Amino acid sequence: MSNLKMKEAALIYLDRSGGLQKFIDDCKYYNDSKQSYAVYRFNVLINPSDIVELDAELGNHILHQPLKAAQVFQSINIVLKLTHLPPLPSYYLDLCEFPRDYTSQRFYTMQGIVIAMTTVTKYTQGARFLCSDEACPLSKGFQYIRVHVPGATESATVRNDFLCNLCSSSLQEDRKFRVLGDKQIVEIITAESLHAFQGYCNNQPFRFQSLTVFLRDESVNKMNIGNEYKVIGIPTCVKTSQTAVCVEANSITFCIPKAVESRSITVYISGKKFGDDVDQQMTFPVQCSFWSFLDMDSPSRRNIQKTNMLIGQMDCSLIPANLVEAFALLINCSESSPCHPLLPTVQHTLKKAIDPEGLLYLASKQFTTEDFEKLLAFAKNLNVEFSLEAERMIHGYYLASRRIRTDSICGSKLSASALKYLVSLSEAHARLNLRNKVLKEDVLIAALLFETSLTLKYGAAVFCVAPNAVFPFEQYNEDYLEQRDVYLTECQQQLQQFIATYGPGTAIFASDE
Repeated sequence: MSNLKMKEAALIYLDRSGGLQKFIDDCKYYNDSKQSYAVYRFNVLINPSDIVELDAELGNHILHQPLKAAQVFQSINIVLKLTHLPPLPSYYLDLCEFPRDYTSQRFYTMQGIVIAMTTVTKYTQGARFLCSDEACPLSKGFQYIRVHVPGATESATVRNDFLCNLCSSSLQEDRKFRVLGDKQIVEIITAESLHAFQGYCNNQPFRFQSLTVFLRDESVNKMNIGNEYKVIGIPTCVKTSQTAVCVEANSITFCIPKAVESRSITVYISGKKFGDDVDQQMTFPVQCSFWSFLDMDSPSRRNIQKTNMLIGQMDCSLIPANLVEAFALLINCSESSPCHPLLPTVQHTLKKAIDPEGLLYLASKQFTTEDFEKLLAFAKNLNVEFSLEAERMIHGYYLASRRIRTDSICGSKLSASALKYLVSLSEAHARLNLRNKVLKEDVLIAALLFETSLTLKYGAAVFCVAPNAVFPFEQYNEDYLEQRDVYLTECQQQLQQFIATYGPGTAIFASDE
Protein backbone atom coordinates (compact mmCIF):
# COMPACT_ATOMS: atom_id res chain seq x y z
CA MET A 1 0.00 0.00 0.00
CA SER A 2 1.46 3.35 -1.04
CA ASN A 3 2.07 6.15 1.42
CA LEU A 4 -0.53 8.27 -0.39
CA LYS A 5 -3.18 5.56 0.02
CA MET A 6 -2.40 5.36 3.74
CA LYS A 7 -2.76 9.12 4.07
CA GLU A 8 -6.12 8.95 2.33
CA ALA A 9 -7.27 6.21 4.73
CA ALA A 10 -5.95 8.22 7.70
CA LEU A 11 -7.88 11.29 6.53
CA ILE A 12 -11.09 9.26 6.19
CA TYR A 13 -10.62 7.87 9.70
CA LEU A 14 -10.01 11.33 11.18
CA ASP A 15 -13.12 12.62 9.45
CA ARG A 16 -15.33 9.77 10.66
CA SER A 17 -13.98 9.69 14.22
CA GLY A 18 -14.13 13.44 14.81
CA GLY A 19 -10.35 13.78 14.80
CA LEU A 20 -10.43 16.59 12.24
CA GLN A 21 -12.67 18.70 14.46
CA LYS A 22 -10.36 18.08 17.41
CA PHE A 23 -7.43 19.09 15.19
CA ILE A 24 -9.20 22.38 14.40
CA ASP A 25 -9.85 23.01 18.10
CA ASP A 26 -6.18 22.36 18.93
CA CYS A 27 -5.12 24.79 16.21
CA LYS A 28 -7.34 27.48 17.73
CA TYR A 29 -5.65 26.86 21.08
CA TYR A 30 -2.20 27.35 19.54
CA ASN A 31 -3.34 30.48 17.68
CA ASP A 32 -4.66 32.03 20.89
CA SER A 33 -1.48 31.21 22.79
CA LYS A 34 1.19 33.90 23.12
CA GLN A 35 3.98 31.35 23.42
CA SER A 36 6.28 30.63 20.47
CA TYR A 37 6.48 26.97 19.50
CA ALA A 38 9.14 25.21 17.50
CA VAL A 39 6.77 22.32 16.95
CA TYR A 40 3.04 21.87 17.37
CA ARG A 41 1.97 18.71 19.16
CA PHE A 42 -1.34 16.99 18.43
CA ASN A 43 -2.87 13.91 20.05
CA VAL A 44 -4.82 11.59 17.75
CA LEU A 45 -7.10 9.09 19.50
CA ILE A 46 -6.91 5.74 17.71
CA ASN A 47 -9.41 2.92 18.17
CA PRO A 48 -7.66 -0.12 16.65
CA SER A 49 -10.94 -1.95 16.01
CA ASP A 50 -12.37 0.98 14.06
CA ILE A 51 -9.27 1.67 11.98
CA VAL A 52 -8.67 -2.00 11.14
CA GLU A 53 -12.28 -2.19 10.04
CA LEU A 54 -11.73 0.84 7.79
CA ASP A 55 -8.32 -0.15 6.41
CA ALA A 56 -6.59 -3.32 7.59
CA GLU A 57 -3.15 -2.36 6.27
CA LEU A 58 -3.15 1.04 7.97
CA GLY A 59 -4.35 -0.58 11.20
CA ASN A 60 -1.55 -3.13 11.03
CA HIS A 61 0.94 -0.31 10.35
CA ILE A 62 -0.21 1.57 13.47
CA LEU A 63 -0.12 -1.49 15.74
CA HIS A 64 3.27 -2.79 14.64
CA GLN A 65 5.14 0.31 13.42
CA PRO A 66 3.65 3.17 15.49
CA LEU A 67 6.60 5.54 15.06
CA LYS A 68 6.40 5.38 11.27
CA ALA A 69 2.61 5.37 11.34
CA ALA A 70 2.56 8.73 13.12
CA GLN A 71 4.25 10.23 10.05
CA VAL A 72 1.35 9.06 7.88
CA PHE A 73 -1.01 11.43 9.68
CA GLN A 74 1.26 14.45 9.05
CA SER A 75 4.83 15.71 9.23
CA ILE A 76 4.15 17.61 12.47
CA ASN A 77 4.52 16.13 15.97
CA ILE A 78 1.67 13.62 16.07
CA VAL A 79 1.14 11.34 19.08
CA LEU A 80 -1.12 8.35 18.44
CA LYS A 81 -3.14 7.49 21.57
CA LEU A 82 -4.63 3.98 21.53
CA THR A 83 -7.90 3.16 23.29
CA HIS A 84 -7.01 -0.54 23.56
CA LEU A 85 -5.13 -3.36 21.87
CA PRO A 86 -6.54 -6.58 20.40
CA PRO A 87 -6.98 -9.18 23.19
CA LEU A 88 -4.45 -11.55 21.62
CA PRO A 89 -1.40 -13.17 23.28
CA SER A 90 1.03 -11.53 20.85
CA TYR A 91 0.06 -8.08 22.17
CA TYR A 92 0.63 -8.94 25.84
CA LEU A 93 4.01 -8.42 27.50
CA ASP A 94 4.37 -10.68 30.53
CA LEU A 95 6.67 -9.08 33.09
CA CYS A 96 7.65 -12.54 34.35
CA GLU A 97 8.89 -13.87 31.02
CA PHE A 98 12.22 -13.25 29.32
CA PRO A 99 13.50 -12.18 26.93
CA ARG A 100 11.45 -9.02 26.72
CA ASP A 101 10.95 -7.58 23.28
CA TYR A 102 12.34 -4.06 23.09
CA THR A 103 13.63 -4.09 19.51
CA SER A 104 10.38 -4.08 17.52
CA GLN A 105 9.22 -0.77 19.07
CA ARG A 106 5.55 -1.62 18.79
CA PHE A 107 2.64 -1.47 21.21
CA TYR A 108 2.20 -4.02 23.98
CA THR A 109 -0.16 -4.35 26.93
CA MET A 110 1.36 -5.01 30.34
CA GLN A 111 -0.07 -5.10 33.83
CA GLY A 112 1.57 -4.37 37.15
CA ILE A 113 1.46 -2.80 40.60
CA VAL A 114 3.11 0.58 41.20
CA ILE A 115 5.82 0.36 43.88
CA ALA A 116 7.65 3.66 43.35
CA MET A 117 7.23 6.94 41.52
CA THR A 118 8.98 10.27 41.09
CA THR A 119 7.66 13.80 41.22
CA VAL A 120 6.65 15.47 37.96
CA THR A 121 9.57 17.02 36.10
CA LYS A 122 10.03 18.61 32.69
CA TYR A 123 11.34 17.21 29.44
CA THR A 124 11.81 18.66 25.96
CA GLN A 125 8.99 17.90 23.55
CA GLY A 126 10.60 19.81 20.70
CA ALA A 127 13.36 22.29 19.97
CA ARG A 128 14.53 24.52 17.11
CA PHE A 129 18.15 24.61 15.98
CA LEU A 130 19.91 27.08 13.67
CA CYS A 131 23.23 26.91 11.87
CA SER A 132 25.87 28.98 13.70
CA ASP A 133 27.28 30.28 10.39
CA GLU A 134 25.21 33.37 9.56
CA ALA A 135 26.18 33.06 5.89
CA CYS A 136 24.56 29.62 5.71
CA PRO A 137 20.97 29.58 4.36
CA LEU A 138 20.04 27.23 7.21
CA SER A 139 20.85 29.85 9.85
CA LYS A 140 17.23 30.98 9.52
CA GLY A 141 13.84 29.34 9.34
CA PHE A 142 12.69 26.02 10.76
CA GLN A 143 14.94 23.58 8.95
CA TYR A 144 16.29 21.82 12.05
CA ILE A 145 13.48 20.73 14.36
CA ARG A 146 14.01 17.91 16.84
CA VAL A 147 11.13 16.22 18.66
CA HIS A 148 10.98 13.58 21.35
CA VAL A 149 10.27 10.01 20.24
CA PRO A 150 9.45 7.05 22.55
CA GLY A 151 12.55 5.68 24.22
CA ALA A 152 14.73 8.71 23.52
CA THR A 153 16.67 10.40 26.32
CA GLU A 154 16.85 14.15 26.82
CA SER A 155 20.30 14.27 25.19
CA ALA A 156 18.86 12.73 22.03
CA THR A 157 16.62 15.77 21.61
CA VAL A 158 18.80 18.60 22.96
CA ARG A 159 22.61 18.73 23.00
CA ASN A 160 25.43 20.87 21.58
CA ASP A 161 27.19 18.58 19.08
CA PHE A 162 24.67 18.65 16.22
CA LEU A 163 26.16 19.71 12.87
CA CYS A 164 24.67 21.47 9.87
CA ASN A 165 24.05 19.15 6.94
CA LEU A 166 24.93 21.90 4.46
CA CYS A 167 28.13 23.49 5.81
CA SER A 168 29.04 21.18 8.74
CA SER A 169 29.04 24.11 11.17
CA SER A 170 27.73 23.51 14.68
CA LEU A 171 24.04 24.01 15.37
CA GLN A 172 22.80 26.27 18.13
CA GLU A 173 19.43 25.98 19.83
CA ASP A 174 17.00 28.88 19.64
CA ARG A 175 15.84 28.54 23.25
CA LYS A 176 12.81 30.77 22.95
CA PHE A 177 11.21 28.11 20.75
CA ARG A 178 11.83 25.19 23.10
CA VAL A 179 8.63 23.31 24.00
CA LEU A 180 8.53 21.60 27.40
CA GLY A 181 6.26 18.83 28.65
CA ASP A 182 5.61 16.98 31.92
CA LYS A 183 7.37 13.73 32.74
CA GLN A 184 7.02 11.21 35.55
CA ILE A 185 8.78 7.90 36.13
CA VAL A 186 7.10 4.98 37.90
CA GLU A 187 8.21 1.45 38.67
CA ILE A 188 5.79 -1.46 38.40
CA ILE A 189 6.02 -5.13 39.32
CA THR A 190 3.77 -8.01 38.39
CA ALA A 191 1.30 -9.15 41.04
CA GLU A 192 2.77 -12.66 40.80
CA SER A 193 6.00 -11.46 42.40
CA LEU A 194 4.06 -10.46 45.52
CA HIS A 195 2.44 -13.88 45.66
CA ALA A 196 5.85 -15.53 45.48
CA PHE A 197 6.96 -13.80 48.68
CA GLN A 198 3.66 -14.08 50.51
CA GLY A 199 4.26 -15.47 53.99
CA TYR A 200 8.03 -15.01 53.63
CA CYS A 201 9.64 -13.60 56.78
CA ASN A 202 13.19 -12.29 56.73
CA ASN A 203 14.75 -9.33 58.46
CA GLN A 204 17.10 -8.76 55.55
CA PRO A 205 15.93 -6.04 53.15
CA PHE A 206 15.15 -7.10 49.61
CA ARG A 207 13.88 -5.41 46.47
CA PHE A 208 11.61 -6.61 43.70
CA GLN A 209 12.81 -6.57 40.11
CA SER A 210 10.70 -3.82 38.58
CA LEU A 211 10.01 -2.36 35.16
CA THR A 212 10.42 1.37 34.60
CA VAL A 213 7.51 3.17 32.94
CA PHE A 214 7.76 6.72 31.58
CA LEU A 215 4.60 8.81 31.86
CA ARG A 216 4.44 11.97 29.80
CA ASP A 217 2.10 14.94 29.49
CA GLU A 218 -1.54 13.78 29.81
CA SER A 219 -0.53 10.57 31.61
CA VAL A 220 1.29 12.10 34.60
CA ASN A 221 -0.26 11.87 38.07
CA LYS A 222 -2.66 9.15 36.92
CA MET A 223 -1.02 6.39 38.96
CA ASN A 224 -0.90 5.80 42.70
CA ILE A 225 1.49 3.60 44.64
CA GLY A 226 -0.06 0.25 45.53
CA ASN A 227 -2.66 0.21 42.75
CA GLU A 228 -2.58 -2.16 39.80
CA TYR A 229 -2.77 -0.73 36.28
CA LYS A 230 -2.94 -1.94 32.71
CA VAL A 231 -0.48 -0.03 30.54
CA ILE A 232 -0.33 0.18 26.75
CA GLY A 233 3.14 1.25 25.72
CA ILE A 234 6.24 0.73 23.62
CA PRO A 235 9.15 -1.18 25.25
CA THR A 236 12.50 0.42 24.52
CA CYS A 237 16.12 0.01 25.52
CA VAL A 238 17.56 3.12 27.21
CA LYS A 239 21.35 3.39 27.25
CA THR A 240 22.83 5.75 29.82
CA SER A 241 25.47 4.70 32.34
CA GLN A 242 23.57 1.41 32.33
CA THR A 243 21.43 -0.33 29.76
CA ALA A 244 17.86 -0.79 30.94
CA VAL A 245 14.58 -1.89 29.42
CA CYS A 246 11.74 0.55 30.04
CA VAL A 247 8.29 1.31 28.66
CA GLU A 248 7.05 4.55 27.14
CA ALA A 249 3.40 4.61 28.28
CA ASN A 250 0.74 5.43 25.70
CA SER A 251 -2.41 4.92 27.78
CA ILE A 252 -3.21 3.80 31.32
CA THR A 253 -6.22 1.96 32.73
CA PHE A 254 -6.93 1.18 36.37
CA CYS A 255 -7.45 -2.57 36.78
CA ILE A 256 -10.85 -3.76 38.01
CA PRO A 257 -11.17 -7.00 39.99
CA LYS A 258 -10.43 -9.96 37.74
CA ALA A 259 -13.05 -12.12 39.44
CA VAL A 260 -15.82 -10.26 37.59
CA GLU A 261 -14.59 -11.59 34.25
CA SER A 262 -12.73 -14.79 35.14
CA ARG A 263 -15.43 -16.00 37.58
CA SER A 264 -12.70 -17.38 39.85
CA ILE A 265 -10.47 -16.29 42.71
CA THR A 266 -6.95 -17.45 43.53
CA VAL A 267 -5.76 -17.98 47.10
CA TYR A 268 -2.07 -18.27 47.97
CA ILE A 269 -1.18 -20.30 51.07
CA SER A 270 2.25 -20.12 52.66
CA GLY A 271 4.03 -23.47 52.53
CA LYS A 272 5.43 -22.95 56.04
CA LYS A 273 1.98 -23.51 57.49
CA PHE A 274 2.23 -27.13 56.36
CA GLY A 275 5.95 -27.58 56.94
CA ASP A 276 6.71 -27.22 53.25
CA ASP A 277 9.09 -24.86 51.48
CA VAL A 278 6.79 -24.41 48.49
CA ASP A 279 3.78 -22.12 48.68
CA GLN A 280 0.44 -23.52 47.60
CA GLN A 281 -1.86 -21.87 45.07
CA MET A 282 -5.53 -22.80 44.91
CA THR A 283 -8.15 -21.48 42.51
CA PHE A 284 -11.84 -21.57 43.43
CA PRO A 285 -14.72 -20.96 41.02
CA VAL A 286 -17.04 -18.09 41.95
CA GLN A 287 -20.57 -19.44 42.20
CA CYS A 288 -22.29 -16.15 43.00
CA SER A 289 -23.40 -13.32 40.73
CA PHE A 290 -21.89 -9.86 40.93
CA TRP A 291 -24.30 -6.99 41.38
CA SER A 292 -23.75 -3.30 41.93
CA PHE A 293 -26.68 -1.22 43.21
CA LEU A 294 -27.15 2.52 42.85
CA ASP A 295 -29.99 4.36 44.60
CA MET A 296 -31.12 7.04 42.16
CA ASP A 297 -33.43 8.62 44.77
CA SER A 298 -30.79 9.21 47.43
CA PRO A 299 -30.59 12.84 48.70
CA SER A 300 -27.02 13.24 47.49
CA ARG A 301 -28.06 12.33 43.94
CA ARG A 302 -31.18 14.48 43.91
CA ASN A 303 -29.05 17.54 44.65
CA ILE A 304 -26.66 16.82 41.77
CA GLN A 305 -28.39 16.59 38.41
CA LYS A 306 -26.67 16.72 35.05
CA THR A 307 -28.19 19.23 32.65
CA ASN A 308 -26.93 17.71 29.41
CA MET A 309 -28.57 14.30 29.71
CA LEU A 310 -29.64 12.59 26.49
CA ILE A 311 -33.00 10.91 25.96
CA GLY A 312 -33.16 7.66 27.91
CA GLN A 313 -29.77 8.21 29.57
CA MET A 314 -29.25 7.54 33.26
CA ASP A 315 -27.05 9.87 35.28
CA CYS A 316 -23.98 7.75 36.10
CA SER A 317 -21.66 10.68 36.82
CA LEU A 318 -21.12 9.66 40.45
CA ILE A 319 -20.25 6.06 39.57
CA PRO A 320 -16.59 5.30 38.77
CA ALA A 321 -16.33 4.67 35.03
CA ASN A 322 -14.34 1.46 35.52
CA LEU A 323 -17.13 0.09 37.74
CA VAL A 324 -19.79 0.74 35.10
CA GLU A 325 -17.68 -0.89 32.39
CA ALA A 326 -16.96 -3.92 34.59
CA PHE A 327 -20.51 -5.18 34.16
CA ALA A 328 -21.99 -6.42 30.91
CA LEU A 329 -25.44 -4.89 31.45
CA LEU A 330 -26.76 -1.81 33.20
CA ILE A 331 -30.38 -2.30 34.26
CA ASN A 332 -32.78 0.28 35.68
CA CYS A 333 -34.96 -1.60 38.16
CA SER A 334 -38.37 0.01 38.63
CA GLU A 335 -40.55 -1.96 41.01
CA SER A 336 -43.74 0.04 40.54
CA SER A 337 -46.23 -0.30 37.71
CA PRO A 338 -48.92 2.24 36.63
CA CYS A 339 -51.59 -0.48 36.61
CA HIS A 340 -50.41 -2.41 39.65
CA PRO A 341 -48.76 -0.07 42.17
CA LEU A 342 -47.93 -2.81 44.68
CA LEU A 343 -44.22 -3.51 44.95
CA PRO A 344 -43.82 -7.18 43.97
CA THR A 345 -40.70 -7.71 46.07
CA VAL A 346 -42.32 -6.27 49.21
CA GLN A 347 -45.46 -8.30 48.64
CA HIS A 348 -43.47 -11.49 48.15
CA THR A 349 -41.38 -10.90 51.29
CA LEU A 350 -44.40 -10.22 53.50
CA LYS A 351 -46.28 -13.30 52.27
CA LYS A 352 -43.24 -15.48 52.78
CA ALA A 353 -42.80 -14.15 56.33
CA ILE A 354 -46.44 -14.84 57.22
CA ASP A 355 -46.66 -18.29 55.64
CA PRO A 356 -43.18 -19.74 54.93
CA GLU A 357 -44.53 -23.09 53.71
CA GLY A 358 -47.49 -21.77 51.76
CA LEU A 359 -47.84 -21.56 47.99
CA LEU A 360 -47.46 -17.91 47.07
CA TYR A 361 -48.50 -18.25 43.44
CA LEU A 362 -50.95 -20.39 41.50
CA ALA A 363 -48.15 -21.58 39.24
CA SER A 364 -46.42 -23.07 42.28
CA LYS A 365 -49.00 -25.87 42.28
CA GLN A 366 -47.81 -27.02 38.86
CA PHE A 367 -44.13 -26.03 38.95
CA THR A 368 -42.28 -26.27 42.23
CA THR A 369 -38.97 -24.64 43.07
CA GLU A 370 -37.32 -28.02 42.58
CA ASP A 371 -38.79 -28.24 39.08
CA PHE A 372 -37.28 -24.88 38.15
CA GLU A 373 -33.92 -25.90 39.58
CA LYS A 374 -33.93 -29.06 37.45
CA LEU A 375 -34.94 -27.04 34.38
CA LEU A 376 -32.09 -24.56 34.85
CA ALA A 377 -29.57 -27.33 35.56
CA PHE A 378 -30.59 -29.15 32.37
CA ALA A 379 -30.55 -25.96 30.27
CA LYS A 380 -27.16 -24.94 31.62
CA ASN A 381 -25.53 -28.13 30.34
CA LEU A 382 -26.92 -27.89 26.81
CA ASN A 383 -24.32 -27.48 24.07
CA VAL A 384 -25.51 -24.84 21.64
CA GLU A 385 -24.20 -23.59 18.31
CA PHE A 386 -25.08 -20.58 16.19
CA SER A 387 -27.14 -20.86 13.04
CA LEU A 388 -25.73 -18.98 10.06
CA GLU A 389 -28.47 -16.35 10.06
CA ALA A 390 -28.09 -15.78 13.82
CA GLU A 391 -24.33 -15.38 13.44
CA ARG A 392 -24.78 -12.84 10.66
CA MET A 393 -27.34 -10.91 12.66
CA ILE A 394 -25.25 -10.69 15.82
CA HIS A 395 -22.20 -9.49 13.90
CA GLY A 396 -24.32 -7.04 11.95
CA TYR A 397 -25.82 -5.54 15.10
CA TYR A 398 -22.38 -5.30 16.72
CA LEU A 399 -20.82 -3.51 13.72
CA ALA A 400 -23.77 -1.16 13.26
CA SER A 401 -23.81 -0.27 16.97
CA ARG A 402 -20.09 0.48 16.95
CA ARG A 403 -20.50 2.84 14.02
CA ILE A 404 -23.34 4.91 15.43
CA ARG A 405 -21.94 5.11 18.97
CA THR A 406 -18.62 6.77 18.16
CA ASP A 407 -17.38 10.20 19.19
CA SER A 408 -14.21 12.21 18.64
CA ILE A 409 -12.98 11.89 22.23
CA CYS A 410 -13.46 8.27 23.27
CA GLY A 411 -13.91 6.61 19.90
CA SER A 412 -16.42 3.76 19.90
CA LYS A 413 -18.39 3.45 23.14
CA LEU A 414 -18.78 -0.30 22.73
CA SER A 415 -16.12 -2.17 24.66
CA ALA A 416 -13.99 -4.86 23.07
CA SER A 417 -15.93 -7.49 25.06
CA ALA A 418 -19.37 -6.34 23.83
CA LEU A 419 -19.53 -9.09 21.20
CA LYS A 420 -18.74 -11.69 23.85
CA TYR A 421 -21.65 -10.46 25.99
CA LEU A 422 -24.03 -10.55 23.02
CA VAL A 423 -23.00 -14.12 22.24
CA SER A 424 -23.49 -15.18 25.88
CA LEU A 425 -26.95 -13.61 26.06
CA SER A 426 -28.02 -15.27 22.80
CA GLU A 427 -26.77 -18.67 23.94
CA ALA A 428 -28.48 -18.29 27.32
CA HIS A 429 -31.84 -17.53 25.69
CA ALA A 430 -31.50 -20.54 23.39
CA ARG A 431 -30.76 -22.79 26.38
CA LEU A 432 -33.78 -21.46 28.27
CA ASN A 433 -35.84 -22.52 25.26
CA LEU A 434 -34.17 -25.96 25.46
CA ARG A 435 -32.67 -25.65 21.99
CA ASN A 436 -29.25 -26.71 20.75
CA LYS A 437 -29.11 -24.00 18.09
CA VAL A 438 -29.11 -20.22 18.47
CA LEU A 439 -31.74 -18.63 16.21
CA LYS A 440 -32.51 -15.07 15.12
CA GLU A 441 -35.11 -14.86 17.88
CA ASP A 442 -32.40 -15.42 20.50
CA VAL A 443 -30.18 -12.73 18.98
CA LEU A 444 -33.13 -10.32 19.00
CA ILE A 445 -33.64 -10.75 22.76
CA ALA A 446 -29.89 -10.29 23.34
CA ALA A 447 -29.87 -7.14 21.19
CA LEU A 448 -32.89 -5.67 23.00
CA LEU A 449 -31.32 -6.28 26.42
CA PHE A 450 -27.96 -4.91 25.31
CA GLU A 451 -29.47 -1.87 23.58
CA THR A 452 -31.46 -1.08 26.73
CA SER A 453 -28.21 -1.05 28.69
CA LEU A 454 -26.48 1.13 26.08
CA THR A 455 -29.40 3.59 26.18
CA LEU A 456 -29.08 3.93 29.96
CA LYS A 457 -25.34 4.55 29.64
CA TYR A 458 -25.18 6.81 26.59
CA GLY A 459 -28.73 7.79 25.62
CA ALA A 460 -31.05 6.63 22.84
CA ALA A 461 -29.67 6.05 19.34
CA VAL A 462 -31.06 5.13 15.92
CA PHE A 463 -32.19 1.67 17.05
CA CYS A 464 -34.49 3.06 19.74
CA VAL A 465 -35.94 0.60 22.27
CA ALA A 466 -38.34 0.98 25.17
CA PRO A 467 -37.06 0.81 28.78
CA ASN A 468 -38.82 -2.57 29.19
CA ALA A 469 -38.04 -3.76 25.67
CA VAL A 470 -38.20 -7.51 26.30
CA PHE A 471 -41.50 -7.57 28.26
CA PRO A 472 -43.46 -4.46 27.24
CA PHE A 473 -46.80 -5.90 28.39
CA GLU A 474 -48.03 -7.37 31.65
CA GLN A 475 -48.20 -11.15 31.30
CA TYR A 476 -51.66 -12.33 32.40
CA ASN A 477 -52.97 -14.70 29.74
CA GLU A 478 -52.41 -15.95 26.20
CA ASP A 479 -53.78 -12.75 24.65
CA TYR A 480 -50.96 -10.74 26.19
CA LEU A 481 -48.44 -13.30 24.99
CA GLU A 482 -49.79 -12.95 21.45
CA GLN A 483 -49.39 -9.17 21.70
CA ARG A 484 -45.79 -9.71 22.73
CA ASP A 485 -45.19 -11.99 19.74
CA VAL A 486 -46.47 -9.30 17.37
CA TYR A 487 -44.34 -6.71 19.13
CA LEU A 488 -41.18 -8.85 18.89
CA THR A 489 -41.82 -9.46 15.18
CA GLU A 490 -41.89 -5.69 14.63
CA CYS A 491 -38.69 -5.33 16.68
CA GLN A 492 -37.01 -7.97 14.51
CA GLN A 493 -37.88 -6.02 11.36
CA GLN A 494 -36.54 -2.80 12.91
CA LEU A 495 -33.31 -4.57 13.91
CA GLN A 496 -32.79 -5.94 10.40
CA GLN A 497 -33.40 -2.49 8.91
CA PHE A 498 -30.93 -1.02 11.39
CA ILE A 499 -28.29 -3.57 10.36
CA ALA A 500 -28.94 -3.06 6.65
CA THR A 501 -28.58 0.72 7.02
CA TYR A 502 -25.65 1.09 9.42
CA GLY A 503 -23.84 -2.21 9.00
CA PRO A 504 -22.76 -2.21 5.31
CA GLY A 505 -21.19 -5.42 4.17
CA THR A 506 -23.29 -7.54 6.53
CA ALA A 507 -25.33 -10.17 4.71
CA ILE A 508 -29.06 -10.17 5.49
CA PHE A 509 -31.27 -12.77 3.89
CA ALA A 510 -33.61 -11.32 1.28
CA SER A 511 -36.54 -13.21 2.80
CA ASP A 512 -35.90 -11.49 6.13
CA GLU A 513 -36.05 -8.05 4.55
